Amino acid sequence: MQKLVALLMQSLVILFMVSRSLADRVIAEVGPYKLFESELQEQIKSDPQLVEILKANPNFKEQVEKSLIERWINISLLALGAKAEGLEALPQVKKKLEEAEKMVLAEIFLQKKLQNLEVTEREMREFYEKNKSQYKEPEAVKVKHILVYVPQNADNKTKERALTRAKQIRNQLVKGAKFEELARIHSDDTASKEKGGDLGILRRGETMPEFEQEIFKLKPGEISQPIASPYGFHIVKVEKKISESILPFDAAKERVREDLKREKEREIVSMLLERIKQKNPPKVYLKERVNKDGGR
Repeated sequence: MQKLVALLMQSLVILFMVSRSLADRVIAEVGPYKLFESELQEQIKSDPQLVEILKANPNFKEQVEKSLIERWINISLLALGAKAEGLEALPQVKKKLEEAEKMVLAEIFLQKKLQNLEVTEREMREFYEKNKSQYKEPEAVKVKHILVYVPQNADNKTKERALTRAKQIRNQLVKGAKFEELARIHSDDTASKEKGGDLGILRRGETMPEFEQEIFKLKPGEISQPIASPYGFHIVKVEKKISESILPFDAAKERVREDLKREKEREIVSMLLERIKQKNPPKVYLKERVNKDGGR
């Protein structure tokens, strides 16, 4: 029941939010309810999961549209059934509709107040200078590795054999064997073995903690002891270490733009709330309720 009400509220939100042109086409109709083309497309655009699915598989669009239309029809039919039984007069229904209306009005109000928000190049540069520490590139290492794979449910003997094999590969490297050649022969990492085990640049926070902890201890040119991870044992060679640095403005520009816009939006929302509070002072009765409940 709660899911159904949530779906109904979502449909109401979309109904209010979408502006329709005179040419907007009705694509489904149930009793007094009409579903417009723009509403359907808005439903798709507002669902990140559907957006990703259609980006990967554009041919699924017709199937997705049919599914959404069918859901809209079912909700409309159930709504008509509820009206036929006079359920719209129930207090809990009125309350939920009131909450839905409130959400829609708040959303549209904020959209209207924020739609013309802009940030200038000068403002972005000033914001960047004041908040440079937010735009750090973490310390990094350029690495190659050879993976000796161990299944997750492997017994101790299998793990011991894999560790022995990893140690043997390392011994060959220490004696002067080329890392790239042994990676192509021995590595079980299919994504990197043909590149000589090259993993590229790894920054702190981008890989498994147990793996990260060990590779950042290594010096350039150093070959690690076998490092255990959920995938097996890794032999790692650090090609180069890259110190933590602050991104230059041009590299951080889009992040700066979004951060500054969010800050301006917060300021505008805060100002709007304060202004409206002056005319409509909120009243909270939580303390009175606690006292009535015996101080709980």
